[in-house]
Amino acid sequence: MIVKRVLECSPLESTLLRNFALLRTSSFQSFFKLLLPFSLALVLTSCCLCPDPKDKEDQSKHTLSPVELNSLSGLYQSLNKSERPKFECIQDVKTKKKLFFGYMLNLVREHNLNILSARDTLSALQKKHTSFEATNKTIKNATSDETATLDGSDTPEIFTQDEKDWLTQLAKMHRVTPSLQDDAFFDQLFMAVDIIPASMALAQAANESAWGTSRFAVQANNLFGQWCFKPGCGVVPQQRPEGATYEVKLFSTPSEAVGQYMLNINRNRSYQKVRNIRHSYRSQQQVISGNSLAGGLENYSARGEAYIEELRSMISYNKLKQWDVAENEYPDISQLKAPDC
Repeated sequence: MIVKRVLECSPLESTLLRNFALLRTSSFQSFFKLLLPFSLALVLTSCCLCPDPKDKEDQSKHTLSPVELNSLSGLYQSLNKSERPKFECIQDVKTKKKLFFGYMLNLVREHNLNILSARDTLSALQKKHTSFEATNKTIKNATSDETATLDGSDTPEIFTQDEKDWLTQLAKMHRVTPSLQDDAFFDQLFMAVDIIPASMALAQAANESAWGTSRFAVQANNLFGQWCFKPGCGVVPQQRPEGATYEVKLFSTPSEAVGQYMLNINRNRSYQKVRNIRHSYRSQQQVISGNSLAGGLENYSARGEAYIEELRSMISYNKLKQWDVAENEYPDISQLKAPDC
């Protein structure tokens, strides 16, 4: 066992140990007996100082590799450049509904997939943080040093600069205070960065835009009634109260409107109840229900509870709940075309 360890350490130590056998058969045996304790002490001391290859393997397990970061540039932005179909030109109600739901479902799905991708990256970074903290705790317990850390510093660098920038950008986007060393920081981000169930998004879009035929939908691609407050940022409502300054926001594409609607739900303090309900479903590993989340939208409309009941009625009547399950096949609208009017 000693020979194997010495051979792993250095040629000099190996030579010393092999010479022991030669010395013991020579005429200097008596002299050897005198020097043996000192020689063995030299070899054993040197071996103890030499790092065990297994130690290197154990150390490599604690090396925290950089996480592959997905771009945040497309999060909540216009993913689909397609123009809004001219729903107002379709006379048949069933055809209009099928085209509207099919078109909107694809936009909602694209944005939700982008959100899920961001959640995957966030999960990888959280695991990195957890692994780092667990390792540091082990080191502190083993050394009885409360300041000891994996990298030997008082303020360890858990993340690369790119990772810190990514987390900071995501946090600011969702109005979460960046605190990269805090476990609660990740919990807050996970509560904010999550999908919007298709049934709720479709019901709200149909309700707010009159199935894509309202003035604001036609002129501004605004499908969810979002407001803005900078002069010229949108379309001025014809019945805007005197003294009011808001406008109905202008979007370049319907996809952009969907993305900004989702961001609004995910960060506006008025919809914290929506996020709490969604988090509850996540915690129980259940399909996120649009019918349930709609119960947190009392601040979305001045109609309050009446607005919520109307959305739930639309979800039920149009059988929208089925689209909350991502695996369900979306309706084929490839053969449906809105005529020119």
